[in-house]
Amino acid sequence: MKKSFLHYLLLTVLASPLAYQTSCTRIDAGHVGIKVNLYGSEKGVQDIAEVSGIVWYNPFTTQIHEFPTFVQHKVWTASLTEDSPTNEEFTVTTKDGMSISFDVGLDYTVIPTKVPEIFQKYRKDLPQITNEFIRTLVRNAYNQAASGYTAEDMVSKRAEYENQVRLVLDKEMNNGGFAIAQIGIIGKVRMPQSLEDAVNSKIKAVQDAIRAENEKQRVIAEAQKKIEEAKGEAEALRIRSEAESNANKVQGASLTPAILQKMYIEKWDGKLPVYGQVPNLFKNAQ
Repeated sequence: MKKSFLHYLLLTVLASPLAYQTSCTRIDAGHVGIKVNLYGSEKGVQDIAEVSGIVWYNPFTTQIHEFPTFVQHKVWTASLTEDSPTNEEFTVTTKDGMSISFDVGLDYTVIPTKVPEIFQKYRKDLPQITNEFIRTLVRNAYNQAASGYTAEDMVSKRAEYENQVRLVLDKEMNNGGFAIAQIGIIGKVRMPQSLEDAVNSKIKAVQDAIRAENEKQRVIAEAQKKIEEAKGEAEALRIRSEAESNANKVQGASLTPAILQKMYIEKWDGKLPVYGQVPNLFKNAQ
């Protein structure tokens, strides 16, 4: 009994250092794992390998990093309760020198084949990369595009402005190893109240002018339609009148005295008029 206990104790003592130097982790689905050797010719820069499933490693000489490849959602807002306890809104300067602020929402994915490259470049986890590198890309894209628009344009041409941002950002994000699923300004564009009132008044005036012009064109179109209808009716009447006139001319030309006499005879009931003169037609009738 004592011998068995000593044997077990010896195995435990021998196995403890090995167990202490070995760790295990699992790379879940929807993630790409990176195994980094901390000791090597380049101290991890080139000693990187992708791993998946159950991974055994020595925590003293190796690190395992996981990067999710499913869609990541991030918002930068002025709200202190939504995604960060600090104000993370974006502020840009427009073509006419005005400062405009707004919130931005971003959905993106990590390109799986570029995970090793991403780690080599940043040596940080994804949340850190998002809040530092990706935020900088997004901010620069919105600033760059804003330089081509006035404060009024930021409201009246918002969709066009955001399309310009997307064109710039798609390229920059892809170069960094990320793909944009969706990005856009959340809520309204914020500006000083006096400027907002002036912009809204101008936009309303333009919209009113457009509506008035549309109404004018509608009235002109309806009037022109009536004119064309009247012309059509007049033309139809003229055609009918000409047709009747021509018919009467044809008929008049064909009514010779002999034909008229025949028509009278066909209609005569055989009785001579009692009063007045007897028509020559009946006097000559045989």
